[in-house]
Amino acid sequence: MLRTKVMTRSSIFFHHNITKETHMPSDKNKLSVIFIFLILIAIILAINKKLKSQIYEDSGVYPDDQTITINLSDQPQIPWKQVDTSTYVVESFSAAVHGNLVSFNGTFNESTDSNSLLEKFFCDGKICYANLKKGIYFHNEREVTAYDIEFSFIRQLLTFSNDNFAKTILDDLVGIDNLKKENIKKIIVDEYLNYPSGLISGIKVKDKYNIIFNLKNENSHFFQKVSTGYLPIVPVEEFDETYLNWKHYPIGFGKYKVVKIDLHNYVFVVERVSDKEDIPKFIRFIFDQRDIGDIKGYIGLNKQNPNFDGHIIFPDIYSSAGFLFNFKTELGANKNFRKAISLALDRQRISKSSPYGEFVADDQLLPASGWQKNYRAEIPVQKRNIEKAKSLLSTIPENLWKNKVFNVHTFWPTSRDLNQEPYIHEIKEQLKEIGIQINFINTDMNYTKFKKDDKNVLWWSGFDTSKTDPNSNFAFFKKGSFFDNIYPDDPYLDKLFDDATKNLSKSPIFTRQLSQYFTENQIMVVVFQVRISFLYRKKRISSFGNQYNPIKVLVWELKLNK
Repeated sequence: MLRTKVMTRSSIFFHHNITKETHMPSDKNKLSVIFIFLILIAIILAINKKLKSQIYEDSGVYPDDQTITINLSDQPQIPWKQVDTSTYVVESFSAAVHGNLVSFNGTFNESTDSNSLLEKFFCDGKICYANLKKGIYFHNEREVTAYDIEFSFIRQLLTFSNDNFAKTILDDLVGIDNLKKENIKKIIVDEYLNYPSGLISGIKVKDKYNIIFNLKNENSHFFQKVSTGYLPIVPVEEFDETYLNWKHYPIGFGKYKVVKIDLHNYVFVVERVSDKEDIPKFIRFIFDQRDIGDIKGYIGLNKQNPNFDGHIIFPDIYSSAGFLFNFKTELGANKNFRKAISLALDRQRISKSSPYGEFVADDQLLPASGWQKNYRAEIPVQKRNIEKAKSLLSTIPENLWKNKVFNVHTFWPTSRDLNQEPYIHEIKEQLKEIGIQINFINTDMNYTKFKKDDKNVLWWSGFDTSKTDPNSNFAFFKKGSFFDNIYPDDPYLDKLFDDATKNLSKSPIFTRQLSQYFTENQIMVVVFQVRISFLYRKKRISSFGNQYNPIKVLVWELKLNK
């Protein structure tokens, strides 16, 4: 298009110079016109060459030799939205921009990590203490204090609506179960910072560098649990009056600051804060179906991708994957229906359909690897049993399931047609053998959980395994969690969860009992665990560095080829 427009203008210019003369142009004039024409051609060729060398339109501002582009998802996402966004997107962006409460490398009681806020932290029974480092500054050059921690924890709860994960993450705190608007007060700090405070009685700011948390039960993993991108530490003055919307760009105290937001094309660029650090100067986060980017995330590609010659699988489990049930429906609440679904599945065969081996067959919420295996139920992974599955279905009125096609909505970070993916095809065919017909609906980022009066029975999704609290994901199956309808009205399940939470620091047995009851009653039918994988271009990326957590991609650890 550029070439056509310029050539057209050149032709007009050339024609204008010819018709301007009343006589035939002199040889000198001819040479001048030809010279100008050749210059224009050279300019056009130079522009086209430059455009070809720049994959991205902003490469002139963020040079390719200083910028790593990460294509995190086919699905368009806004990485600082804590709802309706994939976990590893939220956590990776937040790690870069907002920093974190405690170290990324698994250090527990103290942290020398320059990207972490707390200097010392520990729990004594039901009371947890935190001491902040001095001299940690937000990108707006204001020092981070303990008041910012309280604000950041309560910010998403001030609307009193169940539309975020904050309440579930903060479930350990005293006062989280009875939030009241009349408890909110305003605190003036340094004469110009106006903080809402007091919403959660279990949070007490002692002074600018010390904060105390009172817990309902002991939880030695409390700080690791709340150190998450879903509760980023943020400055109050950078939000509008709702405390939910940024006035300009997201701001934190991390190694990178946001310098570009393109909500039309879902492109987000961050720049390193300190030029003294030997880390990539720019990181360009993109969300694009096309096979572009230096690094591209994927789940279960049905074929190898010729546009990327490198591939890496992180050894740690990223997430569970399986069916959630709508317990407000007759079928979802029926244990035999859920168990029939589970028994109909050959998990090994399904997992083997992943081309790189990134799926691991499993039927428990907690994976059988790493530290979490100590909290799993000590039972073998369920094997397929078609006859028993059919027998269980026969106990359910046929009008509820026979000759019906169940639409299965999904929260799965891909825009490809799921029904064409080998592992999804396997699941559908295996369930069809017992008479259950399903159709997977590609993810709609505006419909990411069962609605209050939803008639759909099944959902396909999973829960990440980033937190060091083994009970944290079970909290999503309690009344009052972010998710609607996915939990039964079962006092015994609630008791098992409470026992597991109270005794976490004493023994893993209680969490094992919770896991066993959860698994045997198919509260969720887990099909496999997912190890996060990336395709990359070897010409561009020389190293992924030290990646301590499969959920948080530490972008400053990435290395460009020189």
